[in-house]
Amino acid sequence: MTEDFSLDDARAEDERASEEATDETQLKDAPAPFGDHNGERVGHITAQDNPIVVDREESVIRAFVDSDSREGVRLGNYLRIPYAPLEDEEYSRAMLVGVIKRLEYATIADINDKQDGGYANPPGEHSFSYVAQIEPISIVEFDETDTENQFTQATVDKPPKPGANTCLVEDRAFLRSALRLPDRGVFLGHMAVSGDRIPTEEEPLPYYMFNPNATDGNEDEGEPAIFRHTQVAGSTGQGKTHGSKNILRNLSTGKEYSIEVPPEEQDGENVDVVEDRQRALNVTVIDPEGEYVEMGDDPDPETQADYYEDEFQEMLEEQNILHGGLDSPDSNVDFGVYVPNINDTHPSHPNCTEFSIPFELVRRNRQLLYKSSPPDRTKDAINDLITEYFHNHNAPYTYGEFSNFADNMLDEDEDRITENGSVKTAARERLVGQYEFNRVFDNGDQSLFDLTSEMFSPGKVTIIPTDHLRGSTDRLVVSCLLAHVVTNKIGSDVEFPHIKGTPMLLSLDEAHEYLTTPSDLGSRSGYLVRKFRQAAKRGRKDKFGLYIITQTPQDIDEDVRKQMNTRIYLGLERDVVESHDVFVPKEFKEAVTQFNKGQMVVKQPDVRAVEIKGLPACLTHHSN
Repeated sequence: MTEDFSLDDARAEDERASEEATDETQLKDAPAPFGDHNGERVGHITAQDNPIVVDREESVIRAFVDSDSREGVRLGNYLRIPYAPLEDEEYSRAMLVGVIKRLEYATIADINDKQDGGYANPPGEHSFSYVAQIEPISIVEFDETDTENQFTQATVDKPPKPGANTCLVEDRAFLRSALRLPDRGVFLGHMAVSGDRIPTEEEPLPYYMFNPNATDGNEDEGEPAIFRHTQVAGSTGQGKTHGSKNILRNLSTGKEYSIEVPPEEQDGENVDVVEDRQRALNVTVIDPEGEYVEMGDDPDPETQADYYEDEFQEMLEEQNILHGGLDSPDSNVDFGVYVPNINDTHPSHPNCTEFSIPFELVRRNRQLLYKSSPPDRTKDAINDLITEYFHNHNAPYTYGEFSNFADNMLDEDEDRITENGSVKTAARERLVGQYEFNRVFDNGDQSLFDLTSEMFSPGKVTIIPTDHLRGSTDRLVVSCLLAHVVTNKIGSDVEFPHIKGTPMLLSLDEAHEYLTTPSDLGSRSGYLVRKFRQAAKRGRKDKFGLYIITQTPQDIDEDVRKQMNTRIYLGLERDVVESHDVFVPKEFKEAVTQFNKGQMVVKQPDVRAVEIKGLPACLTHHSN
């Protein structure tokens, strides 16, 4: 009898709550057209066990979930809750929007399940309350007279009333307003909950990176997120390359940005014409594994079959998602593959342009010769040798010629550089006849300097594969390339002013191989990291965005990592997530360790961290 009485009590409580949720006030909360944006009702706000609190630090809003809705409610679902209409209103014009951050069963009947064999008589669904704890996000106000923007977002400043309906958010425009998501920009993926696209798989909400620009005439809306730097992190096999190809494809648009033209470029007739100019974005990708070279070609029908489905193509067009190989006439993009020509290596990329690394780079980046930081007296001798060589010799400058020069100047009987024999020995060991320098410098007819204006021109997509290189040779070559770009982008009195005057996104895959905090700041790697620290801080001013891809974000130099304002996390190992150097949003720390391929958490400047899901197909060729 006790159990029957308890079940009846539970049913009576549900009935009373249901009556409270459908009184005359609540019925008026959702007529058309606001009713079109309500979504499926899943329950109502309850104050039975806890007060309803909206607080500046921690709010308490709980919703009772109806029995027939429990299977469809999950952590991360977005809910809308109408406020009661004002006295002079026919219906509610404001709704609170929140996200489910906790789900729990609580008994509302006398149940004894702490016994052998479990339940003697399985209790029914009404023996438990199913309660969702809701984190408030925003208030969305509705104005049916505004045909262009019916929804406006405001800060949560009051709690909903007990008994107010809670409904899933199933309207894309409503959800976008609630989360204050950009309605245009660079496509990153679709909004998702637990890997399922929302509001529905058929009509998912596209998620864009904020990207105002001169081409679209909306520069006054704010700073493009790309110039505040992006980090993509994920374990092997989680889709970093697939996702990054899709993002980079949608960055390769020819969009123009206003940039200050450096004085060195304002010569002759142009000196009084412009102080700033609108120029298209250059996208340069350092490609250690030779994967981004494929972006020139269309997706392969065998490996990316989804791409060729009519529904998929229609979705791409509807949501303004750019797709197709960059090397096709339809892309309207200038695409090129440029391969460093290194002695004893054999690049395997067709239709590429080979170039040499000129030793002349060392004139402005002498630390490139410091595999490790030399003692002060040895450093002084090396610097004097470099200065003397470039001052007293004519171009072309080559490592072979410099090696002979240094060997002669460090002869036992020559004291112009130093009289100290041990310093001469140390300098000679670092500079003269170095196999690595012979391999890297001056191999080929066209040099990096010869091709700089072509490779780093406005509107160009430049891929530089280094998959034919390994070990220290790879690191030296990439260091030379990065030093050349960064020095000319952020420096003063630069040698190649058109780099400084070109908006640029520099993408670096396997970034942990090159941007780890060095133990020796005076070394080549230390020099490179210091350059990137400067570049990261000056990105917005110089229109220079960094896009770094890594499987170990904790290994990226801290000062560089802190400047990554857009962070995209795919599936990560638990030890990575728990590292104090990795800033996964706390509400996703557990989930990100269980993500399937293509699931992501993204946090961009001034936008709430959310889960998104990448496209099932790559938008360019992708063989892996």
